[in-house]
Amino acid sequence: SLMGLMSCSSQPKIQSDAPFTVERPTVEYWVGGREESGTQMRFEARWNPINPSAITLDSLYFRGRVMKAESQETETGFTITAIFIENRPDTDMIMHADGRREVGNQPPKSLTPGKAFPFDVGTDEAVISYFDGNVSEKRYYKISGIVEKQGRISTGRTKN
Repeated sequence: SLMGLMSCSSQPKIQSDAPFTVERPTVEYWVGGREESGTQMRFEARWNPINPSAITLDSLYFRGRVMKAESQETETGFTITAIFIENRPDTDMIMHADGRREVGNQPPKSLTPGKAFPFDVGTDEAVISYFDGNVSEKRYYKISGIVEKQGRISTGRTKN
């Protein structure tokens, strides 16, 4: 069909394989107890790069949003995390009582107005963009089977 042809041509090319594997991808939503605290979404997965120093993670494209993808080394190996915070329209940032916690607090990249989400993926699929040390252009790799964990409502109170 013509629709199919048109939607495919504008998508960045997705690699059939990548110099890493992604396992057990999950996503979890939090809803702040107070109206103004907004919604937070956290994506997390095991990340098994063949050569960690050669790969630079860029972004995660998931459910119509673009988030910064970051890797962390843990005792059990590498993880990929991406966090999206959606505030109510009349609030810009969630402020923290401890000002130091706000340093480096990057607002999520939203798509430029009028720019369509570049991938046609299902709700349990995402695309990771990355740079491979040997190649100059950005590459894209699709992951699927993302499991949605039970969301939480945070009251903003912590138990002592």
